[in-house]
Amino acid sequence: MISKTELIDSVEHNTRKKYLYSIVKLSTVFFFVAMVSSYFGLTTMSTDLGIISDNTFLAHVTFIGFIILINERIIEAFKRTFRRRTSNEYLNELSRVKDELAANPTDPDLKDRVRIWTSVVNDYSAETGRMCLVASLIVGCSLASVGAVRILGGLEDSTQFANSLHIMLFDSIDVVLTGWVVSGGSEGWTNFLHNVKSLLPDTAK
Repeated sequence: MISKTELIDSVEHNTRKKYLYSIVKLSTVFFFVAMVSSYFGLTTMSTDLGIISDNTFLAHVTFIGFIILINERIIEAFKRTFRRRTSNEYLNELSRVKDELAANPTDPDLKDRVRIWTSVVNDYSAETGRMCLVASLIVGCSLASVGAVRILGGLEDSTQFANSLHIMLFDSIDVVLTGWVVSGGSEGWTNFLHNVKSLLPDTAK
């Protein structure tokens, strides 16, 4: 008979696998979407970055940072609207059970409840992270697929390649790479803001 500990570990392992598979599948889908977009010429960089700076590299990096910032705000609004309330409820329940365990440290049932609620909180947090990463990938890959922003496309002219297949492969890799940079940059920016807020003094009364 499977123990509670083994069951919880199995759930956590399956959650991580689900997280990975969903991201790989989405990246694969957008790889082929990008090939179609490239075939019809949609991935050609269409945003004029000259208004930002005459330096192509600086303008490109600045624009990508702007896209990452906008995407981070969208994702944060999503979490605050649809995920934070339930997350706080789970955290409050976990805190309550931990307080009960502190008062009765030898109670085996309370130990199991703490482990179960810890697993629930971690699982919900992982699911939220997966949803946010998927949403960020969709935003980044979609923008790259229509030529709004691209990591390599803004710096490298793909038309110089030998044949159309080479161009399509380059554009497809660029679209997926752009999606990952936008999603990863948004997560990094969120963590940065969270760390900054944690360093600021709490002025709430």
